Amino acid sequence: MKRKIASIILCAAMLLSCAAALSSCGGDSTPAVMTLDGKTVTAAMYHYWASEAKGSYISSYDDVKNTDEYWASEITDGKSAAEYFDEMTLDSIKTNLCAMKLFDDYGLSLSSSEKSKISDYLSDLVKEYADGSRSTMNTFLGEYGVNLKILETIYRDEAKLSKVYDCLYGDGGTEAPTDDELEQYYNDFYVHFQLIYINNAYQYVKDSDGNMVTDDDGYYKTEDMNASDKAKKDAAIAEVKSKLDAGGDFDSLYEKYSEFKDYTNGFYYSASQQYSDLLYYKLISAVTAVGEGEIATLETDTGTYIMKRLPLDAGAWSKSENSDFFPESGDNTYRSSVANYKFRQKLTAMYDEITDDEDAIAEYSVTKVTPYYSAY
Repeated sequence: MKRKIASIILCAAMLLSCAAALSSCGGDSTPAVMTLDGKTVTAAMYHYWASEAKGSYISSYDDVKNTDEYWASEITDGKSAAEYFDEMTLDSIKTNLCAMKLFDDYGLSLSSSEKSKISDYLSDLVKEYADGSRSTMNTFLGEYGVNLKILETIYRDEAKLSKVYDCLYGDGGTEAPTDDELEQYYNDFYVHFQLIYINNAYQYVKDSDGNMVTDDDGYYKTEDMNASDKAKKDAAIAEVKSKLDAGGDFDSLYEKYSEFKDYTNGFYYSASQQYSDLLYYKLISAVTAVGEGEIATLETDTGTYIMKRLPLDAGAWSKSENSDFFPESGDNTYRSSVANYKFRQKLTAMYDEITDDEDAIAEYSVTKVTPYYSAY
């Protein structure tokens, strides 16, 4: 939604006055940008959550860069990276707001120890990053639209979301997923495929002794593959494609040509899951676009992936040999993924009841806010 210059100037003036109010009185006097049945997300809250989301995108996805060029680049279906991540941010904040409402609807409350944990954490932040000075800490937090009091409110609202989730899907939760729901989720959202991977894109940088060189972060350095080796790899890729087109056996070609053979039973991925590299989503998209038994090819800056879509075998999520794709322990188990999906369905069903200020929200685009790397 485009706005006139006058309204932009007015908005800027409002934000400056809000910042001054935050500094002087410590409370959140910023206007609501999102409301649901009496619950609100203020401009300050949205600003902070947008900054935190930006920090998460940058640290979670290897190929996300905080540059104008990256945010303007097309990421999927004619949509820019900025548009894509702004939509993710908006969606995430809407879930927070909906959880605030459910927290009250279910008659839940935060215990004294839960509130103390938040207060103690904020005190530790002040000691660690501001030498015990709340004033200094508030100045730092002002870059993200908040101060310590507002941040405490935000942390409590985030704790409410966790509380609602635990009530529904934790131990003894009233809506914990059943085995039938686990199977249905697998059938609805997962794709099963095998791939032949050939690296025709890069090579590792080596020193004079032939040892691979690392960068300052400890990662191995890479560079474009030399022309001679690339020509050989390109020829191998062309041969694989030619033989597949002629009806060649995929498994035999996999054994002969693939440079990655860790999962002989194939891969199980879902676009509904979260992955650390956008490559996974590109693989899923390419395979989903073809039918079972058909071939999809994806060329990337890490090499070429030639994939055969396989049928979904019943109960794959429950088999130990597939645990890398359907983890049974840790923070993100397959069961918790299904529970998160059910929770999301419950929350998104409330979105139509939300009133939001699109113009105000646009001021906190991923292109505008400073990334905040929260440790909370």
